[in-house]
Amino acid sequence: MRILSCAALAAALVASPVLADETAPPRPDNEAKKSRAAEDLAKKAPHEDDAGRLVGFARRIREEKGCADAAPAFRVVAAMGEGEEAAQHELGECLLELSGNNDIETALFRQEGEFWLTRAAFAGNARAQRKLAMEMASPASPLHNPKGSYMWALIYGKNPTADLYGYKALPATLIPGLRSSLNEADIAEAEAFANDFAPIMLAKYEGPKRDSEKGDRPEFRDGPPGGKRRPGR
Repeated sequence: MRILSCAALAAALVASPVLADETAPPRPDNEAKKSRAAEDLAKKAPHEDDAGRLVGFARRIREEKGCADAAPAFRVVAAMGEGEEAAQHELGECLLELSGNNDIETALFRQEGEFWLTRAAFAGNARAQRKLAMEMASPASPLHNPKGSYMWALIYGKNPTADLYGYKALPATLIPGLRSSLNEADIAEAEAFANDFAPIMLAKYEGPKRDSEKGDRPEFRDGPPGGKRRPGR
């Protein structure tokens, strides 16, 4: 009788609604909710088409409130990678100016600033290359690195976009002064790197697909970043 009772109990458990639910296929309404949630996320997620407006927004905030308020917006665009080297350069400049709540946070800002300037410089951004050359040449800068300065000065000097966009030339005394402060091995290594330099871009971000319908464009409470408010309806 005990064996029969156990068998009956097992049969009852198999037929239990609780166990049946575990193997039942997902309900259609749950799938619809997941689909709607994914669509909502796609509409809210940053999109590469927003980059220009976000950069304009970040620049306006930097002008009005300073780098501390502008840096988060610059970070969003800088992380979009290839094609957003201007934002990477501007973010790097901002972070070199920021003071943190303590020395550790300030040091983190400097490290992050050097990172973004370096990414932009490696991608071929002339302004970032010039900024690194000048910062690394200065003994007062946290980025002080004469060898690195010499390397970026050489790369900047042969960057055709430097003349195209009218960026400032390096001081005439910079390269001779750097050479006099370096040993032959460092000079040779920096010159070899500059001669072999080839751009390296950060991978380009591609956001979730968006429908082209009007309702799928992102909304900004204060109007489009860097632009004018829309007229009231």
